[in-house]
Amino acid sequence: MNADPACLLIGDICLSEVKIDSPYARVIKNGNAFNFSDILDHLNAADSSMTQVKAPDSSQVNVADSVMTQVNALPFGISIQKIAILSGDVIFTDQEVKSNIEINDFSVKVPEVYFSNQNTSAGVNLEFASGGSLGVNADYNMEKGDFAVNVILSRFAIGTVKPYLESALNFSDLSGLVSVNLYATGNVSDVLASTAKGTVVVEDVVLTETSGKTIGVSHIGVGIAEANLAKNRFVIDSVDVQGAYGHFDLNKNSNNIEVLLAAKKNPSEKDSTAKKPAEVTASKSPVQIDALLKKLSVSNTRFTLNDNTIPGGFSYTVSGISVQASNVAFDREAQVNVNAVLPRGGSAKVFAKLVPADQTSLKANISVKNVNMADFSKYSEHYTGYPLTAGSFGFASDNVIDHYNVDSKNIIDIYNLTVGDKPSSANPEYMVPMKVALYILKDKDGKISFDVPVKGNLQDPEFSYGRIIWQTVMNLMIKVALSPAKLLLGSSTPSDFAFEIAADDFTSEQYGIAQEWTKVLTSKPGSKLTVLQVYNPKKQLEAFALGEQKIAYYKSVTGKTNLTPVDMKSALEAKEDEGFKQFAATWQRPSDDALTLQLNSLAEARNAKLLKALSAQPGVTSKNLKVRMATPAERASIGKKSLFRMMVELP
Repeated sequence: MNADPACLLIGDICLSEVKIDSPYARVIKNGNAFNFSDILDHLNAADSSMTQVKAPDSSQVNVADSVMTQVNALPFGISIQKIAILSGDVIFTDQEVKSNIEINDFSVKVPEVYFSNQNTSAGVNLEFASGGSLGVNADYNMEKGDFAVNVILSRFAIGTVKPYLESALNFSDLSGLVSVNLYATGNVSDVLASTAKGTVVVEDVVLTETSGKTIGVSHIGVGIAEANLAKNRFVIDSVDVQGAYGHFDLNKNSNNIEVLLAAKKNPSEKDSTAKKPAEVTASKSPVQIDALLKKLSVSNTRFTLNDNTIPGGFSYTVSGISVQASNVAFDREAQVNVNAVLPRGGSAKVFAKLVPADQTSLKANISVKNVNMADFSKYSEHYTGYPLTAGSFGFASDNVIDHYNVDSKNIIDIYNLTVGDKPSSANPEYMVPMKVALYILKDKDGKISFDVPVKGNLQDPEFSYGRIIWQTVMNLMIKVALSPAKLLLGSSTPSDFAFEIAADDFTSEQYGIAQEWTKVLTSKPGSKLTVLQVYNPKKQLEAFALGEQKIAYYKSVTGKTNLTPVDMKSALEAKEDEGFKQFAATWQRPSDDALTLQLNSLAEARNAKLLKALSAQPGVTSKNLKVRMATPAERASIGKKSLFRMMVELP
């Protein structure tokens, strides 16, 4: 410390230089305690012992006025010049989160301090051992309380704050750099009324998840034109995002975002699930925010969806994502343009109009072109059993959402969609004869085009936009595929016929319909025909028992033991008159097991007779014709009726 003795002659104290060289400090924090807490406690105890001095009410004292009052009360003047702290080192250790921040070359420079209506300037500079530097330059007028501060944070290593983020996020590592240049002006009497402007730049951020996968961004630049907390006014010149990348891993019980947001529990923390006493909070009116984003630009971004909920998994990457918007405010309509590049030359565009403050309404146009259908083969295999080998897909959608009510018009356009053979081990959710359905749906040029309207309310828990579209497509394909005969054979031939559950043979009409089905084997060389007998033994048991009762009644009335087809028809069509009811009262019903055996025996007999009759038709071989019982899944998709149905597999 250097003093100027000449000032003493006029009753002032003049310090021409105050310098602290190479100070060193280690600050250790553990919870709410510091390694110097005992010193502060001692000083506070000493202050509290001076009870004869009453402190003023701090809530009624202006900081600047207080300083000036104390200075003016001194019997001498004070002048200090060239205050400096040079080459300091500070180490801050937070034992609670195991954080260690080291500051090198810490320096403070104040050219001169003025206790008058002049600005006192000060500068603080420091270097972080982990990388980056911080510079703070400030001007302060002690008389008026006005201040101006310029904060420059240069290439600060984001990984330094990793220990603090670990209490909120579950991740493995974090790296990247942040730079800030902010200029704030205001008065110490009302700090919240201060106005700030400047820039924030984030570069090369990489967040490594616990799985080892990463989410990151190459560059984020934010230009702040005005920020005022007192007025809740925020004007952002621009937000520029470049080179962002991320992924969404959908698993059966969770996803990677849920894992990331599942904060690590501190052993010292009490169980948050424990019941807490109810708290009464006063209702507050919503804070009105005056915010404006003049320009939003997102470019060179990619996103990957990994769906691990289906066998074999599904992965799809959308790249080249760009978002452009301008003059975005909470209370005014904004326009947003989104473009993306899909694999194998596809593209996606979204144009939306929305008011950010109104989350209930939206207008959006979606256009997806040239999507390679083979990329979605895993979904097709899961839902239908058939792999997709070729085809291009287009989708156009106009959407209007008004107070959560959705009115959407969607056009699906598919060209040259081709499916492979269905594996014998396939266990799809939908029993869809894809090859037949596609053959029917395609026009002469190999195109498939249809509209899918969607209406509903977003707040309805049963509403799902994607499910409605997918279900509509599946229903259309199932509907067409379940009636293939008319389209394949070009006639009025039905694709199924009902039969009497107690019959062991077919009528001439039934034989004729089945024989018409075999014509597809000659009209479509290489195709295969399967005839399914569909019935549910449990559900048909009572109907079969009634038929057996009628046959027994007919035999008792006519005295016949062997019935001709004419007799059988007459027996089954007999009216349930008084004589039948008297017979039914004495008839001994066979057991369920006996009826089931008889029912199954008749079913096998029907299959054998139909196979023999159809095998005699032109073009029929043992390789291209099968007559069999329907599986439980096939029965479930058809319903409760007892019938024979044709299924065709095209080459």
